[in-house]
Amino acid sequence: MLSHIRNEFEDDYTNNHLHDLPFFIKYCWTDIHFQMNFHSHYGYELFFLHEGLGNYVNDGYIYPFQGNDLIIIEPHQIHKASPDFGKRFTRTVVNFLPEFLSPDSKQLVADLFGKECRPENRQISLCQVKHAPIYALLEQMHTEYKSRHTRFDQMLNILLSRLLQEIHRLFFSDAPPGGRPPDRADSVVNQVIHYLTLHYADEIPLEDLAKKFYISPYHLCRIFKKTTGETISRFILYTRIHQAKQELIFSDSSILEIATRVGFNSYSYFGLVFKQNEGMTPKEYRKKFKQSRYL
Repeated sequence: MLSHIRNEFEDDYTNNHLHDLPFFIKYCWTDIHFQMNFHSHYGYELFFLHEGLGNYVNDGYIYPFQGNDLIIIEPHQIHKASPDFGKRFTRTVVNFLPEFLSPDSKQLVADLFGKECRPENRQISLCQVKHAPIYALLEQMHTEYKSRHTRFDQMLNILLSRLLQEIHRLFFSDAPPGGRPPDRADSVVNQVIHYLTLHYADEIPLEDLAKKFYISPYHLCRIFKKTTGETISRFILYTRIHQAKQELIFSDSSILEIATRVGFNSYSYFGLVFKQNEGMTPKEYRKKFKQSRYL
């Protein structure tokens, strides 16, 4: 039902904080029934998983996690955590904009977030030795961010640089990074997500999609839901909305043209789904965010 499409992690959730300061950190834990929707936003993200089991889906790649993991997320990538129900889920999220970086940190970010860094290398499983200095920095950053003492922003800038240096050292040490390899089901879902990301605007019957990957429709739906925490139809829907948002902001195409191009055959249905998902009409979204540096 459309009433349940509303995205609790829409762009504004993070970007409202970044309007005031181009840096954001939050430590949070959730109960055993936590569920996150697919979302995307401007700004770099460092996702530190302290406790929990499950998968993290980012830009069509699935990262199995099991506590003490770090995942690196580029701006505008569609991502979500899908923790196992019944398990405590504790994490720290760090977001920052390019303008918050010191000159020395910009090359670190280019190395860590650059397109040449392969998806499978964007996760580190942090052992006790590796995570101790990183978690100490996160605690300092969180304290500075919450207290906001004199020149706290300068201190955050220094701490962010140190954090990036520690992460860079781990990623480019002699021992290559990398998390836990996905199992066979995750591998199939990876392929399906990659295919849907390329063909999101097409009408793809479930039977045809399943046949393409040599799997039954029932089994495909089951492993997709189990791996990502979402249905295939919801993933396609969000991918279409995500692409529509980019075009609303960065193109001058009409809203009707955009709706058709991203896969909506009905203009009115596109407007209805968009408003349910984003809390505003496509026209209002374009007016609010076009040429904004926060997206």
